Amino acid sequence: MSEDRPSKTLPPPATAGGGKVTVKDIARAAGVSIATVSRVLNNPTLVAAGKQEAVLQALRSHDYIPNQQARSLISRRSKAIGLIVPTISNPVFAPTIAAIERELDGAGYALLIHCCERDPRREFAQVRALIERGVDGLLITGSEHLPELPALMARYNVPYVSQDISLDQPMGPSIALDNAGALETAIDHLHTIGHRRIAVFSGPVHNTPPVRDRLRGAAARIRHHGLNFPDEWCVVTEDYESHTTRAGARRLLDSPHLPTAVALTGDILALALVAECRARGLDVPRDISVIGCGDTEMGQYVDPPLTTVRMPFAAMGETAARHLLALIAGQEPSMNVVLPHELIVRQSVGAPPIA
Repeated sequence: MSEDRPSKTLPPPATAGGGKVTVKDIARAAGVSIATVSRVLNNPTLVAAGKQEAVLQALRSHDYIPNQQARSLISRRSKAIGLIVPTISNPVFAPTIAAIERELDGAGYALLIHCCERDPRREFAQVRALIERGVDGLLITGSEHLPELPALMARYNVPYVSQDISLDQPMGPSIALDNAGALETAIDHLHTIGHRRIAVFSGPVHNTPPVRDRLRGAAARIRHHGLNFPDEWCVVTEDYESHTTRAGARRLLDSPHLPTAVALTGDILALALVAECRARGLDVPRDISVIGCGDTEMGQYVDPPLTTVRMPFAAMGETAARHLLALIAGQEPSMNVVLPHELIVRQSVGAPPIA
């Protein structure tokens, strides 16, 4: 039997040393040359159907795992994408990451995730590390960035897409949420129901531009309606730790004049606020209404069910991944995309109490 004549009966999986299956093992099992196996793995259209099927059968029976590093030397593609997120402790990023992974899995890409802890210098170092690893592209998720970051990626010709950005701070091709508009929608809903004493409970704004935009949108809309907005009705936390958010809720409810409604920049804050209301004997929504932002899974743990503004986190991840894959393929997707939000009415908002 010649070296390149496919074997009709494949031997059981075996390797020369009993270790990792190699291309040489596959060639021996299929009765073809190593060059033929390589062509099936990298450019199968160049291989005759009979030889191709023999190689594929050998690959399956031996459970062969290709060496991606070796293949990348040929294709000059690592088939890996780097993703940087501000944190993985906040579950708001879970649907975005899951959607990105689904899109990249379907395209045959691996996902490498780094968490920058909202530190621009850490983010810059992580981008450098991912470039050194040879990723084919980068997804950068809403945070403060060093001004040098876009130049770094451009210098190494690395395609990238930024997501969850502030609309007034785009960076390259960007997928954004209308964060200011989302809280404007929340305030309008409260105002329509009859609330005139509206407070805002916000997560950190010093290192989270999207949350800063939500707070700005809420404050502007309250003033647009001609409502009073004293300083004590605007509480901003330093982080999302439970003791921090609970302390923020106490600070808000300690106000000498209690608001009839509170708009939150994130659903996670509702857990602390509703818990503190209950501790003080306040009923939600009879005594005070609560409206969130995000429609994350956190809202499932609020009692009563949380009225909120749904932010399309999964759609943002899908869109960002598709745009990046298009860039890698040499296409030019839209530079800036803003995804819509949606008001979700549940039971945590009611009419204001009668004075």
